[in-house]
Amino acid sequence: MSSERSARSRHRAILVLTGLGLAAAAILATLDHFTHEPIALERERRALAALTAVLPADSFDNELVTDFIEIGIDGLAMPARIYRARLAGQPVAAVYDVTTDRGYSGSIRLLAAIDPDATLIAVRVLEHRETPGLGDRIEVERSNWIRQFSGRSLDDPPRQRWAPDRRDGDFDTLSNATITAGAVIEAVRRNLEHFEVLGESVWSDPEDTEHD
Repeated sequence: MSSERSARSRHRAILVLTGLGLAAAAILATLDHFTHEPIALERERRALAALTAVLPADSFDNELVTDFIEIGIDGLAMPARIYRARLAGQPVAAVYDVTTDRGYSGSIRLLAAIDPDATLIAVRVLEHRETPGLGDRIEVERSNWIRQFSGRSLDDPPRQRWAPDRRDGDFDTLSNATITAGAVIEAVRRNLEHFEVLGESVWSDPEDTEHD
């Protein structure tokens, strides 16, 4: 009899644990459903706010939130979203929203605005998990380090010099944050190389080029 009671107790315990597991899964699924969209919208809001920081408001007159393409870039963790700024229908800037997973503490998401002549207008970091007081100085609010990209191109410096100066490159290295600095420099260089390959097609949608 005791063995029967023990078996029934184990069975009840298993049922209770299974029920709790299912309930927890349902709660997590519900939370994900209700939080996924707000998180995505907040991410989008931050990107658009940063866009106005890298591009003067009077430099474009189109809706950037709807004028973009998404495409993969070799060496970067996620597909890039490329916003196309235009003024009176003419190209003004391609703003790359990209993520690199080569930061010291993980992923770094940044914006790189490139003019039609393949010159950088500005670069800004949107999200990161770098060390406070060290790697977080990639933020424009914490240092001027990120401003050194403005006006640069693949010819200035030559692409083989796109590296921190501590790695024989031409860009300043953040003190004690060489990996962080290197990750950002590499990601920006890859954006410029991708822009160079795309050429004028960056301003067209895929369905447009199919009919050319």
